[in-house]
Amino acid sequence: MSQVHIVWDWNGTLLDDLRIVISAANASMAMFGVGPIDEDGYRDHFTRPVRAFYDSLFGRPVSDAEWEGLNDRFHDEYFAQADTATLTPDTLEALSAVEGRGWGQSLLSMSPQNWLERIVGARGVAGRFALIDGLRGETGGLKAQHMEEHVEALGVDPARTVVVGDTPDDAMAARHVGAHAVLYDGGSHHLPHLEVTGVPVAHSLVEAVEIAATL
Repeated sequence: MSQVHIVWDWNGTLLDDLRIVISAANASMAMFGVGPIDEDGYRDHFTRPVRAFYDSLFGRPVSDAEWEGLNDRFHDEYFAQADTATLTPDTLEALSAVEGRGWGQSLLSMSPQNWLERIVGARGVAGRFALIDGLRGETGGLKAQHMEEHVEALGVDPARTVVVGDTPDDAMAARHVGAHAVLYDGGSHHLPHLEVTGVPVAHSLVEAVEIAATL
């Protein structure tokens, strides 16, 4: 039997950046007289594709020009503050738990590749992953296609792969490739939004690894 492989999400999962994400979202919406939102508001509304998140907050579909402005301002604000984000408290323990079980692990994020490589390296965990995979094109889409490419590049068995993330989109991406998923409820969504996906929900990253061992 092939070994288990964990595909970790970065933002909101291994990186505790929700405060910065909300700050950047508020800065982008302020350009159009919308907002601000607090943590509960963000976790109530966040979805992918991200443009649908802004549609929800604006109460109408955003225009192409508005979406471009929102996306650009968000990333400018986020990257200006991102170096202040720290790892989720039990990240190192969870990564060590995966290694201790003899499993493989990799990182798949919807963040731009160059930035992702830099910040993962700066947090001292780059060497823990077989592959660090971010976006090389436009931001704001769904994760499913990127998950397909990620699993193919690794050559792992999807049936022995567990995706650990903090959004329903992570669960959808896992299903797309025939992998399992565990969702972490300390990130971008309230617990009920994660539970409706039908996949297990963990309250810590170490618990996510423990659940993965049962799948």
